[in-house]
Amino acid sequence: MSELLRVEGLNVVYRTRGGSLPAVRDVSLTLRRGEILGLVGESGSGKSTVLTALMRMLPRSTRVAAERVDFAGTDLFSLGDDSMRRLRGRRIGLIPQRPMTSLSPVTTVRKQLALLSGGVIDDACAHRLLGEVGLGGLSDRLGDYPFQFSGGQLQRMLMAIAVLAHEPDLVLADEPTTTLDVTVQAQILRLLLDLRNRLGNSVIFVSHDLAALSQVCDRVGVMYGGHLVEMAETRDLFTKPQHPYTRALLDALPARRARGERLRAIPGTVSGSHHLSGCPFAPRCDAATHLCAVDTPPPRRVGSSTVRCHHAGAAS
Repeated sequence: MSELLRVEGLNVVYRTRGGSLPAVRDVSLTLRRGEILGLVGESGSGKSTVLTALMRMLPRSTRVAAERVDFAGTDLFSLGDDSMRRLRGRRIGLIPQRPMTSLSPVTTVRKQLALLSGGVIDDACAHRLLGEVGLGGLSDRLGDYPFQFSGGQLQRMLMAIAVLAHEPDLVLADEPTTTLDVTVQAQILRLLLDLRNRLGNSVIFVSHDLAALSQVCDRVGVMYGGHLVEMAETRDLFTKPQHPYTRALLDALPARRARGERLRAIPGTVSGSHHLSGCPFAPRCDAATHLCAVDTPPPRRVGSSTVRCHHAGAAS
């Protein structure tokens, strides 16, 4: 498959009252056409910031830099504001997290569908799109408000806007199943796959849920402390994890423990990892040495994975 997106050396630094916070550090990734790429990691690891940086929707006070952000032959970071605005929603779609709060509670669904689609969705188009995302029975409720719908229904509406209104080449899905119950999560994941198969778009899917990523993603990237610490094909990541943090995440899954066995948590805390000069996971890693504390490991190939670890694959 040909390449749709290439990001090299992405860095994002937030300015806070406590000083500068490096939220994303030297992140590089590629995305092929028709591929679903997952990003996973603890809260604050930088996953959503990567998506917001690609949409160029970060606060103006944020420092953003990259060696290269190439989207279908276009350098996203060299575009003017008007040119970037024309790309958003049309060639790059965003499915936000928390559908219950992503829509205005005081504006009807009809008006918001038209507004968020840039005016291309009228009632006839809305009926068609809602039918395509399994909401055909709600076509006569366009005059209702978001609070009159369930979270799953609202998420399907957001997917209709982001994916179907303009059929963008790239869809950024920012934890689209986080606030939904397990049954509705499964429905949303099936819908995401169905839309990809029908339209051939590429998707970056951010989630905390490793099980969800394993069902829909072709490749998965693991983030920690602003770094992309491992990238691998989904099957390889789950069967042959190379980074200690990836192994720790997988070991913490309840499905990997026998009934009655104590769950295995990762010791320590993620707090402060963004400011560490060496490997951000070193304070919590059983395999860490003095080298890990002082020297940031560069990305390197280990088997079929790309890993940032001085001891990649140890004890795997």
